[in-house]
Amino acid sequence: MCGIAAYVGQRDAYPILINALGRVEYRGYDSCGIAICDNHKFQVLKNLGYVQELQEKYSAIPGTVGIGHTRWSTVGQPSVLNAHPHLDCEDTIAIVHNGDIDNYYQLRERLLHEGHQFKSDTDSEVLAHLIEQRVKEDKDLLVGVTEALKEIEGTYGLVVMDLASEVLVAARREAPLVIGVGQSENLVASDVPAILETTEKVIYLEDGDIATVSAEEFQIWHREIPSTRKIHAVTWSPQDLDKAGYEHFMLKEIHEQPRVIRDTLAGRILSTAPGVNLGIDLSKYGKPEEILLLACGSAYHACLVGQHFLSSFASCPVSTRIASESEIIRPAKMGAWAIVVSQSGETADTISAARAARNAGYFTLAVTNNTDSSITRAVHEVLYTQAGPEMSVAATKTFLAQLTALYLLGLSLFPPPLNTLHNTLSELRLLPAKIQRVIGMAEQFQSLARNLAGVGSLFIVGKGINYPITLEGSLKFKEVAYIHAEGYPAGELKHGTFALLGMDTPVIAIMSKDDTYARLLNTVKEIKSRGAPVIALTDSFDGEVSQLVDYVVRLPITEPLISPVINSVALQLLAYYSARVKECPIDRPRNLAKSVTVH
Repeated sequence: MCGIAAYVGQRDAYPILINALGRVEYRGYDSCGIAICDNHKFQVLKNLGYVQELQEKYSAIPGTVGIGHTRWSTVGQPSVLNAHPHLDCEDTIAIVHNGDIDNYYQLRERLLHEGHQFKSDTDSEVLAHLIEQRVKEDKDLLVGVTEALKEIEGTYGLVVMDLASEVLVAARREAPLVIGVGQSENLVASDVPAILETTEKVIYLEDGDIATVSAEEFQIWHREIPSTRKIHAVTWSPQDLDKAGYEHFMLKEIHEQPRVIRDTLAGRILSTAPGVNLGIDLSKYGKPEEILLLACGSAYHACLVGQHFLSSFASCPVSTRIASESEIIRPAKMGAWAIVVSQSGETADTISAARAARNAGYFTLAVTNNTDSSITRAVHEVLYTQAGPEMSVAATKTFLAQLTALYLLGLSLFPPPLNTLHNTLSELRLLPAKIQRVIGMAEQFQSLARNLAGVGSLFIVGKGINYPITLEGSLKFKEVAYIHAEGYPAGELKHGTFALLGMDTPVIAIMSKDDTYARLLNTVKEIKSRGAPVIALTDSFDGEVSQLVDYVVRLPITEPLISPVINSVALQLLAYYSARVKECPIDRPRNLAKSVTVH
């Protein structure tokens, strides 16, 4: 949550900060602000809303050192006063902060008693006043920041600047922060997209790091000991962060899914004989005797699909838990594995669950899209997806990449009989072409969306391995179209939810042609008897479905265990086009942020 960008160099900071903040706006867009050191005083611009609005509202300001922030509110309502950057009492120190300060109330009360004046309701402003106090005592910004942070209980990605020097001080604890290394200029940011217009060289700061960054150099200390960090070359390009002619990032990322599947499969399916090579040696950890999957949000839904798939072949129990409900994990039995899934690798609750599992004796494996993210340092091994940057808040291509990675992991750990393995791998290879066919059905989804956009509530039902897809599909409708949607196991509607069905409450039924199909037909008959309209997503071509439901979406025939991928794409498109009809801010839904780095 919250996007940070900071610049020090030879060029004007303002356009660089505006561009950088726009690149990380998916991390929060309640408010935004910039502070630039100009002629020995801070020029501060703030706006309630988007970065583009700030740019349109104010003229550019000169200065070669500056910091900026996009806010997702946790303490203090969205307002101009609560927007970052925050300054100290004498306007000589400016800070931007991502994280939560758990003891801010006690610190604030003490600072007020000591005569400090606060301008906002945020916890972050405490940092500016603590640092002000310490700098007065120590006469040095680095020492002042270091000493002030010793009083902080909580998390922070923090960048500080003062009027006395052209140096940024950056610090990290459980909130991501990177340094972009340029030529006679350097940047600090919460995420890689912010730096790509300026440099492709990046340093990932670690928990406990404090760094000083000037135009010509940077220095890093880890828990006050001088340290070095590897400079990485980013493989993304700025073009990966553009809409490339699409109306929204979400639509672009839906269209990128065939490529994402191919890239995630690339080099991992053996060409000589049916088999999987993940590129990491898991055999040294032995066969799992128990598997626990941990994640939040869309990644949790991917884990539920993964649980069903793994259970089809595994000789051990497989379970899934929401990471935010997994702070306490009991000591593991011998051979217990915990698989943690996070798109960003920075999801605070998932990282905490990974650490708890590791401390409890589990072998831990992360599935993530982000190299060198925090979660990669919390686990034993990492399996990377190949989705590339995802700019829309709603997960689409990263969700499918997670499903694909979990399929490959399951086939690697528990290879089924040769014929089944061959057929499953063949189905995975065919997925890109099938997804492309679903994307090509845009007119059909647009027609349906015109009807769905006006409803106040809808239900999505499925069974077996597609039940998690009802949850993921309903999340998409809630996130981007602001439609109350609920995913249900098909057999559960009659245990209470039938009371909500009626002519104005459509039901989307996922009816893959598998061993659940007959029972879903019965459920649909029950729904129709209550007067609710039904839309069927199915790869069945029998006539009974057409006669029974109000609308049929015929999807490509797919192996049942792989069908969640195809059904996901159909629901993504339905949600997207419903949101477009309603003119919702699709890429930046209200009250949400992409990377949830707070608990």
